[in-house]
Amino acid sequence: MNLLKIGKFIAEQRKKNCLTQMQLAEKLNITDRAVSKWETGKSLPDSSIMLELCQILNISVNDLLSGEVVTMNNYNKELENNLLEMVKQKQEADKRLLRMEILAGVMACVPFTVGIIIGLFVPMEEWKQAVIVLSSMIPLLVAIPFLLRIEQVAGFYECKKCHHQYVPQYKSVFIAPHIGRTRYMKCPQCHKWTWHKKVLSKE
Repeated sequence: MNLLKIGKFIAEQRKKNCLTQMQLAEKLNITDRAVSKWETGKSLPDSSIMLELCQILNISVNDLLSGEVVTMNNYNKELENNLLEMVKQKQEADKRLLRMEILAGVMACVPFTVGIIIGLFVPMEEWKQAVIVLSSMIPLLVAIPFLLRIEQVAGFYECKKCHHQYVPQYKSVFIAPHIGRTRYMKCPQCHKWTWHKKVLSKE
């Protein structure tokens, strides 16, 4: 997916519709800086506003992702290429999120481990030990909701029974017993409780 080509296409279609960057931004309830980033190829429009953007510019999502108005002859081929590219980008983003989860988890565990060691093995008054141990737990307690959120949205979970792949609700991930990234949850497809494994791609 060529971001520079897409950005140039957005700029062309915006001007064709007699809109400034500020006017387009106001219609989408975003900043003109975001529009500028699209047009210079630094980022893609967020999926949540992509459809509205295309309606304003009188183009299709396929046109937008292709960086040109797609003819009917090439429509299906371009659509397939764009879909494959979006799947690939999501997988890469999910991999980065899961790596970030590991790093954040380790960083949160380090002060907790150090606090426990100091509290247990360094001679001091009991109230000081308690303060150190409780303080060391704060980074971990703050990090847990964010780590679980990453665990929920990155990739998919696959049911061991029926092999259905899905993104679970946050609550399901939060309360589920787990071993690494495999969690014991109820499948929304077959409604059976079993171990669900984390996968990056949806088949």
